[in-house]
Amino acid sequence: MDDPVNPGSPAARLKALLRGRLRHFEEQRFAGRVCDEALVALEAVRTERPELAGQPLYEAVIARRLALAAPAARAYMQRVQDSNDDWETARTPTFIDVVKYMIVSEYLAKKAVAPGTASDGMALDLGRFLVGRIDPRL
Repeated sequence: MDDPVNPGSPAARLKALLRGRLRHFEEQRFAGRVCDEALVALEAVRTERPELAGQPLYEAVIARRLALAAPAARAYMQRVQDSNDDWETARTPTFIDVVKYMIVSEYLAKKAVAPGTASDGMALDLGRFLVGRIDPRL
């Protein structure tokens, strides 16, 4: 049981450790699901439209995975670009950037609507997580 007078008690430290591990596992599982869905959509789009590359390919993947019309997928891709510009040097987004944006935006939206689960973002290192799953040259 936690000791409110002594937040550094062994019980409080154990609880914090378990909460951190649970959060890490939840973030990994969520990111893995979104990544897997994006890769399935990528494969389907490449099969149907092998001529696509770069931003048109990414927009088609976004449209397929999120069931969006082309204008909405284009707007989504613009948000990816804007987000990338905010955090990085100006460069063309990669597929990893698209998937990273999907993961973070969906995770934060999920946390915003779940009662009692206010989120301060994600602790998972998405760059390292995604490089192990997605070819960085995409």
